[in-house]
Amino acid sequence: MKFSHRAAILAVITCSISHPAFALHRTPMRALDGYRCMALDAPERVMMDFRHPIRLQSEPRDDAPSIAPALAVLPVVTDAPPTNGYVRSMTLTLRPGWVSARWLKPYDAVHPGMTCTPYVMNDGKLGFVFGRATQ
Repeated sequence: MKFSHRAAILAVITCSISHPAFALHRTPMRALDGYRCMALDAPERVMMDFRHPIRLQSEPRDDAPSIAPALAVLPVVTDAPPTNGYVRSMTLTLRPGWVSARWLKPYDAVHPGMTCTPYVMNDGKLGFVFGRATQ
């Protein structure tokens, strides 16, 4: 049986298109009420320290177990003051956590003229909608 390059290419394209990862297009479903976007804004020596990254903690204390690296943009709860210098946030899978307020600034202070809104996406994970501020 002779196998042509055209048949091989067609098989690869067919498998690629039918794969679930290619079928899912992430779209925002609902805004995360009670949260706003904050941005990490630490000195370069802190941001580039890959051995000790800024982390999301399981509790609002320095020695709490780490649950994930902090994202560059984080949803932070708006209705609660910091506890022990930590604010409530979450991971990409919406798992709650705490991040040090020391390195956080409002998103629009770090990115002037831009907006950010945290959302739950159609895959059930955290996402963000970015835009330009209207004047």
